[in-house]
Amino acid sequence: MVFLIPKTIMLKEENRMIKARYFKNNMCGVCVAFLPKMERIANDYKLDFEIVDVIEKPEIAGQNMVFTVPTVIFYDNDGNEIKRFARNFSELEIREYIERIYDILGVKE
Repeated sequence: MVFLIPKTIMLKEENRMIKARYFKNNMCGVCVAFLPKMERIANDYKLDFEIVDVIEKPEIAGQNMVFTVPTVIFYDNDGNEIKRFARNFSELEIREYIERIYDILGVKE
């Protein structure tokens, strides 16, 4: 008999973390203002965090279908997108999402 283990359980057992990519443009005032908040979130939750300037790296933005900034995309360890926040979002929304994921995965902050 073979039992299939849901991915979330496997993630919980391996205590894997999620990765966040922050897509921005230096000409975008909201992007510049929100960046310190996103860095603080990444630090608080010990996220694997990457900042992508869409002007300097348009190929990465294109591969991720990012057409507006700011955009925050969360990925699992396999590189699959699990959540996207684009244009209108708050620090609280992102924190609540991370806390929910960490609760599901059993990750202690």
